[in-house]
Amino acid sequence: MAVAFTINEDGVLEKAMLVDEAGAVAQQGVRGAGDEDFDTTILTGVTIPKGVTAIGNGAFAGCDWLTAVVMPSGVTRIDDKAFYDCYSLTEITIPDGVTHIGDDAFCDCNQLERVTILGEVADIGDRAFAYCESLAGINLPSTVSRIGERAFHGCSSLTEIVIPNSVACIGADAFSYCGTFSSEPFVIRAPANSVAASYAAENGICFKIVS
Repeated sequence: MAVAFTINEDGVLEKAMLVDEAGAVAQQGVRGAGDEDFDTTILTGVTIPKGVTAIGNGAFAGCDWLTAVVMPSGVTRIDDKAFYDCYSLTEITIPDGVTHIGDDAFCDCNQLERVTILGEVADIGDRAFAYCESLAGINLPSTVSRIGERAFHGCSSLTEIVIPNSVACIGADAFSYCGTFSSEPFVIRAPANSVAASYAAENGICFKIVS
């Protein structure tokens, strides 16, 4: 078995399929948006080919047993619900060049423990990491300017986050119900007089200054 990808003329990965040695579709490996009839349990690991510029809307949504994804450096955006409800995914590295993480992109990835952002992400969409209950660590690079509404809502294992001074907008309830698995309060770490500092004060979130 091998993984075959559907990539449109703009380089957007729309879906993936498992094919046999003859190239015939053996199993729909990834459920696209609205495709509810396919069993997604077979696909466990994916290396996305070079030339892909974006992970399309719902491309891997509901791929229940997907544990590992390797993205090439040419990817510039991760669209809405790209990895929605991939509850076996435990970690993800977002490569250089990605500037946008869409709404619900990793929402409900219950076993996602760590997110490493290597590049130039500017925008983190609404509910992008909501309900990632196992998420214990994520780094936000100094390119991030917006954190969407409920972006990290329900990240029960996330006890703190460092927010760079570049962030100019934080949406409502972006960190609601974070750190609830811990006996210690959730902490925002950010520069003094930053948008994050004001957000923490306005929402009653524990705040600590970083330089």
